[in-house]
Amino acid sequence: MASITSTMSLADEKAQISHIDVESEIDSLKNSENLGISEVHKQYLIAKHGRYDLTPLPTMDDEDPLNWPNWVKNFQLGIVVCHGFFTTFFASGTVPAFGPLSVELNQPIDRVSYVTSCQIIILGLCPSIWTPFMNKYGKRQILIITSFIATMFNLGCVFAKSYGALIALRCMVAFFFSTGTAIGGSVVSETTFSHQRGSRSGIWGLMVNLGTIAGPLFMGFVAQRQAPKYIFVVFTGISFVQVLLYIFFAKETTYNYDDKSRNEPNRFKQLIRFRTIMPERKANIAKILSPAKLFASWKVAVAGIAYGICFMFDNIATNVELPIVMGEKFHMGPQATGLQFLSFLIGSLIGEQFGGWMSDKWMIFGKSRNKGKAFRLWMSYPGFITSVVGLAVYGVQIQKAESWNITPLVGLVICSVGLQIVTTTMIAFSMDTEPTRHSEVALFLTAVRQTLGFIGPFFYPKMYSSLGFANAYGIMAGLIAALAMIPTIIVHFYDDKNRHL
Repeated sequence: MASITSTMSLADEKAQISHIDVESEIDSLKNSENLGISEVHKQYLIAKHGRYDLTPLPTMDDEDPLNWPNWVKNFQLGIVVCHGFFTTFFASGTVPAFGPLSVELNQPIDRVSYVTSCQIIILGLCPSIWTPFMNKYGKRQILIITSFIATMFNLGCVFAKSYGALIALRCMVAFFFSTGTAIGGSVVSETTFSHQRGSRSGIWGLMVNLGTIAGPLFMGFVAQRQAPKYIFVVFTGISFVQVLLYIFFAKETTYNYDDKSRNEPNRFKQLIRFRTIMPERKANIAKILSPAKLFASWKVAVAGIAYGICFMFDNIATNVELPIVMGEKFHMGPQATGLQFLSFLIGSLIGEQFGGWMSDKWMIFGKSRNKGKAFRLWMSYPGFITSVVGLAVYGVQIQKAESWNITPLVGLVICSVGLQIVTTTMIAFSMDTEPTRHSEVALFLTAVRQTLGFIGPFFYPKMYSSLGFANAYGIMAGLIAALAMIPTIIVHFYDDKNRHL
């Protein structure tokens, strides 16, 4: 699982967290609209931070999250990073155990794969449910409650005896633990200054991505030596430790600058004093569904669908289906299956170099020549091409192989490079297209991607059995070209042509 069940890829999480929660940013910027601050305020900021030209501008209050010591801020980010890491770790960690679970639950392995894929759409849609409530009521209490409930459902998975019960429990774990993927942008925006957010977002993105790879990699060792239920024992222990981290060490980062009486600095009083911190913020159906309005922004919609199509085939059709494609064909055990995920790590790291810093340099080059936002889309074409080539190589080599060899993994590396490039480019382009709706854009892209990713496993096994691996992955490669690359070309040249009109 190398991006959300394979969940989120590195560039995706980077983009979501560096393009921060808009509501939090607006609130914090209220204090920095006028840089004509008093001399006392300047001296306070210099004593705290060594400078006063900060964006956003902190208040003269030690409880202001922007004024916390750096070690406190980093520790808070570390707790949230752990939550994000283990959210994707839980989603992907069952992949190596598909074989043993198939025997234990008396289900075909393609049905057992839904133990993982059922979490894809939940992890995609639920952050938009939790985010408005955490922005209004605060994060810490909701995180404690939801993490504890997720722990109980993880414990239930240990004792689940039927396929239906296990699926239901896994869905509930994903629903409550998905709060970990909903808070990254807010926590970074509420505790850091603009010049710090790149490094903080990089840490967040890296760890969430590593969770998707570490899950099958490490749980493969568990599944090789113990019954599948012990994977859920590990998950239960981890989520309970997360609860303890929030109770004893986490601080509330939501801060009301206008009515400071609503801020409760004492962590233990917060546990028994549940009330609204930001009463002016909305937490209703309209707010939850607001990202869906971006379908009306056709450029963002095309970019989101193109990204989702690549994710659907480059990611879900390769790593979630890997125990079916490679595990059954080569008779791999859980440990060997888990080790195959190193190919996704290698590909993602290579693709991030091209799609990340090189994409930014490309835009700097374009701006010097008066190019528009769509100039970034040139960077997506190498991603589409490597996605197509990687899937074709993987399908052909898997079809030909009589015993395990490294050539199919080369295809996985190539298509992972392509997905990472497309991910970074499409998210950055979407954020540039709707610069005032960063938070909604991030939620929209995640929901589109996860929905398409969820659909795939329903028909992949039938494609493999009726068409063979080479033809199945060849069709997927063709669909990327037709449904992702060509629409992107249309957006690119339309935007470029009409930019000066």
